[in-house]
Amino acid sequence: MTKSYRINGDITEKKVKLVMEDGQMKGNIEIYDALDIAEGLGLDLVEVSPSKGTELAICKLIDYGKLKYKRNKHKKTHKEVMKEIRFHYNISEHDLEVKNKKVKEFLSKKYKVKYVLELRGREKYLGDKISEKMTSALNQFDGLAQWNEPSRNGRNLSVMLNPC
Repeated sequence: MTKSYRINGDITEKKVKLVMEDGQMKGNIEIYDALDIAEGLGLDLVEVSPSKGTELAICKLIDYGKLKYKRNKHKKTHKEVMKEIRFHYNISEHDLEVKNKKVKEFLSKKYKVKYVLELRGREKYLGDKISEKMTSALNQFDGLAQWNEPSRNGRNLSVMLNPC
């Protein structure tokens, strides 16, 4: 949920509680005087808390462009990235090495990796050989990632690798 602020001329209150840029409370002040102070300092008057009943709205003098930039930057940094690597049971050793190299690259960048062994046709009935193949492939990531037991869903055996 994004919070929208009313700024400068969008504020409809007649009187507001003004908070200065350094956090000091200026007190109850007419909106026109607050707008003059903001303009004089080259800042924006931002309503951070609307009026509630008999209480006045709280407005702060800040650079609104910087506030928007920080909020957008915060959203971008908290986005979690997950990559997925798929391979088949009959993959050649070299091809598996190439895929594992890519997984190690993702783990070094602190991405979560979904590691999927796809089974085709009769391969899904191989039982222990499937789990041995997955275990041997996962052993290459000791020290780089943590994982739980691989889970079987349909014709795939998958595990989530979390970087250390």
